[in-house]
Amino acid sequence: MNRVVLSERLVPNLYRLVLEAPEVASAARAGQFVMVIPDGRGERIPINLADWDRERGTVDLVFLNLGASTRKLAALKPGEAVEGLAGPLGRAPEVSGPGAVLLAGGCYGIGGLYPLARELKQAGRKVIFLAEARSPAYLYWEEKIRKYVDEFLTMFREDCLGSGQNFKELVGGVISKHPDIALVMVMGCSYLLFKFSEATTGSGLKTLVSLNPIMVDGTGMCGACRVSVGGRTYFACVDGPWFEAGDLDWQEYFNRRKAFLSQEEQALARLDREFWKRTE
Repeated sequence: MNRVVLSERLVPNLYRLVLEAPEVASAARAGQFVMVIPDGRGERIPINLADWDRERGTVDLVFLNLGASTRKLAALKPGEAVEGLAGPLGRAPEVSGPGAVLLAGGCYGIGGLYPLARELKQAGRKVIFLAEARSPAYLYWEEKIRKYVDEFLTMFREDCLGSGQNFKELVGGVISKHPDIALVMVMGCSYLLFKFSEATTGSGLKTLVSLNPIMVDGTGMCGACRVSVGGRTYFACVDGPWFEAGDLDWQEYFNRRKAFLSQEEQALARLDREFWKRTE
């Protein structure tokens, strides 16, 4: 079992969990993830690595408090432990290469892209970071990220409403101002990944998205996370999580993401009932 070192709420509905996991920390690379089991009755949840400390033997996770299992994680206190943690999993993306890199993150993706910004900068790349959020109240780690990027930009929902521009126009404006961008990498909710795929289609820019499909074991055995990219089938856990956005079958991806929606709602309802019973 992995002990909780730190648990904190970063912004509304986003939490940071620091866990003891020396073996994971010793092998971690930017862009990878871990599988976490909150308790003996919990599911396995894939969560991007937001940082690690090899000397202390800890890993940082930033996650959205949304379903039953993430609510259990958010409720953990220092000294308590998760049932299990496995990783690092997934292929770490290549950080060397020519040109600037645009990192675009929303929600938990802001934290997940932090180590990638660090590795890209250490590799000598110019890094432009675009943080997407509902409003400034949902922005976090700005000062921490600024240490490793050449430019830190924000895009809030109110930007679209106030400017009259749509998402594609706003992203296009960022790209046009930085003609040296050679690669776009996006992490966050599925909707954000899809919108960036739409925004960069036709631009000639290589766009990689970090997919977050439903996973069971995270090692390529179950096939639950299969996706279609360029007409071929891949497993996001072992072949990804990074894939070319323009080649992904987005309709299939969204359909598979909703495969267990009713079961997720039932699990959340059961957790709520158990909570109210304990407080009676």
